[in-house]
Amino acid sequence: MNSSQATLTMALLFALRCLVPLALVLGIGYAMNWMVDMWEAEAEKEKAAIGVGVVKTAVPAAASPSCWSVIGCSEEERGNCPGFQQQPLPCWLARTRENGTLPEKCTTCPVYEGRPAVA
Repeated sequence: MNSSQATLTMALLFALRCLVPLALVLGIGYAMNWMVDMWEAEAEKEKAAIGVGVVKTAVPAAASPSCWSVIGCSEEERGNCPGFQQQPLPCWLARTRENGTLPEKCTTCPVYEGRPAVA
């Protein structure tokens, strides 16, 4: 092997050892950034479609009467109730997320009884 072949071999081995992995890392990084941009654009479209500030849940708010009208909560109780304050959410879900538990009168409410208690 002459010196020019040895130099060429060393250059190729250097490229194989250093430049190819660097190109792979840069290519994967570019692909990941492209995917993140695509996901963010989809999220923006979804936000625009459902409206800003609307919370999507696995348990949809029902078209049934509100729990505070069935139970007969006072205005003061309604003002302190997360279920009343966060009306897009089902009342029991908002209450459980806020306080961690439901009061006894909420668990006996007919609006709650037919639906799952998901938190």
